[in-house]
Amino acid sequence: MKAVPDDPQTWSALRPALRESWHRSAQFLRDPGSALAPVEMDDGDLDAYRREHPLRQVLPIFEKLLVQPAADAGLVVAIGDAKGRLLWVDGDRKALRIAEGSAFQPGATWSEEAIGTSAPGVALITGQGVQVHQEEHFASSAHQFSCSAAPICNPHTGGLLGVVDLTGGEMAVATHSLPLIQAAISAAEAELKVLPADTGLAQLTTLGTRRPQIGIAAARESLSLRHAEILTLLAWDGSTSGRGHSAGELAELIFGESGHEVTLRAEIVRLRRILRATPAAAGMDLESRPYRLSSPLDLDALTVVTALTAGDRSTALDIYGGALLPNSEAPGILELRQHISAALREALLSDGTPEELLRYLQLSEAARDEQVVYTALRLLPPDSPQRAALVVRMQP
Repeated sequence: MKAVPDDPQTWSALRPALRESWHRSAQFLRDPGSALAPVEMDDGDLDAYRREHPLRQVLPIFEKLLVQPAADAGLVVAIGDAKGRLLWVDGDRKALRIAEGSAFQPGATWSEEAIGTSAPGVALITGQGVQVHQEEHFASSAHQFSCSAAPICNPHTGGLLGVVDLTGGEMAVATHSLPLIQAAISAAEAELKVLPADTGLAQLTTLGTRRPQIGIAAARESLSLRHAEILTLLAWDGSTSGRGHSAGELAELIFGESGHEVTLRAEIVRLRRILRATPAAAGMDLESRPYRLSSPLDLDALTVVTALTAGDRSTALDIYGGALLPNSEAPGILELRQHISAALREALLSDGTPEELLRYLQLSEAARDEQVVYTALRLLPPDSPQRAALVVRMQP
């Protein structure tokens, strides 16, 4: 048995928040050398619990803003509930296999009570973002990892919903890691704020995701790219002219030329069948001659443009998770994608605060945007710690 370390230097080397966590952890774990996070939920229970959990509604946001960048960096993203139970764990394949060896996996509990000091556990206890380097973990089984985590809350009640964590090597505790997590959480909380204020409209998620979804409240269904393209174009038309599209017009917007009406009609038949059979579509149907939606569709891309028109750049950034249907090459979608992206950029360059500009620079499309970087540098105070990071960003 490896007892709790009693070396004063070990404890004094810890940052205050982690030292307090170690004190709490010592009350629960007397043998940090052999402690392993308990896996308390089997696959059946876990699947049922995840289907009902409110964070399921914002998984596309975390996939775009965290999971994809994490996988590229060899890291793992975990989303857990308010008790520290990990619900979704995704990222780099090799890192995932290594993490499972330490029970960092869906269904495992990473609260302080269960496994001692870790970024998810401390974030849940303190309500603050935190970073934990390898041997700052209380349990030896977690010493091979570093991690950053922050809590996510219900935007209506302020109640704790869960925790979002980035785990792996030293990149997991890099300077930009915690701000990246917090930016994703802000976007997710903004989406959650809209979802429960339900008007009965189906919602179409298209921004920054390769898995577009339609849904209402907790019911979400994935769509094929083609069906998402059709719904996006019809929803956009419904908010502007409202006159609908002929088969030839819609075929040109999707295929780039007329003459594909037969193919389009086949897709419309399949999509109409899906909408009628899917509760997540909230009773929406497709009307013909011209093609249009039978009821309004809450399209995230339209919400961004509406917010920008109202001068609400913060809400626009909360919702904008990236390019519109990034896999699509349909001409009509390409035009809308450019319009939305340019509108956001111009609004931020014209009136954005330094904080808003820094949030915008977290997006992949803005990563090397020199004009935005120089604008942020001009607006930031001379002693701002963010200035150095911006200067480094622009170095070749």
